[in-house]
Amino acid sequence: MSKLRIFHKLSPVHVLGPGSRAVIWVQGCPFQCPGCLVPESWSEDGGYEESSEALAEWVIEQKGIDGLTLSGGEPMQQAKALAMLVDRVRLNADIGVICYTGYNIEYILRNGNFDQHALLSKLDMLIDGTYIREKHADLLWRGSSNQRLIALTDRYKNIINETTSDLDQSVGLEFFLDEDGYPSFAGVPSMPGFRMQFEEMMRARGIDLTKE
Repeated sequence: MSKLRIFHKLSPVHVLGPGSRAVIWVQGCPFQCPGCLVPESWSEDGGYEESSEALAEWVIEQKGIDGLTLSGGEPMQQAKALAMLVDRVRLNADIGVICYTGYNIEYILRNGNFDQHALLSKLDMLIDGTYIREKHADLLWRGSSNQRLIALTDRYKNIINETTSDLDQSVGLEFFLDEDGYPSFAGVPSMPGFRMQFEEMMRARGIDLTKE
């Protein structure tokens, strides 16, 4: 049994890839980009553990989804367990898989280990590059202009090719409440500084998003 340390999971989400998707945010990130939307996912000691098998079953149980998106944190740090998760999901469902990473694909291909190459081979789209606050832009599924949508199979190739300047815009954010009424969100904001504004708005309502 392979364990994953994750920060969060949500489904269905409609703002982190085409269609309706299950999204898993892994825990632990070496990049810790200034302006990151989920700094709580940086620490390798945060989040919680769940087996890749259990997470795969959770994905399979989601009704009507078109795909799975892996985000973080940094998915390439847990590539082996994520590759196993994708394999198990695909035994039961033909869904597209997208992965965010702070690494450039050229770096992974040149310097990545066996497990990272294995995960890369199972993806339909890679969204690569660190978030750079000074390059924040209103773009589809990504936050700064250095980040790229890279088709690794034919599944999303047409969508990427048709993402002209008129269509290459953020699809916004979705907001969720957990069982305790605690708010969270998913997506890529069109304007920089959203996290700070959201925190201030929640604090004004007595909700501290920075609590453990």
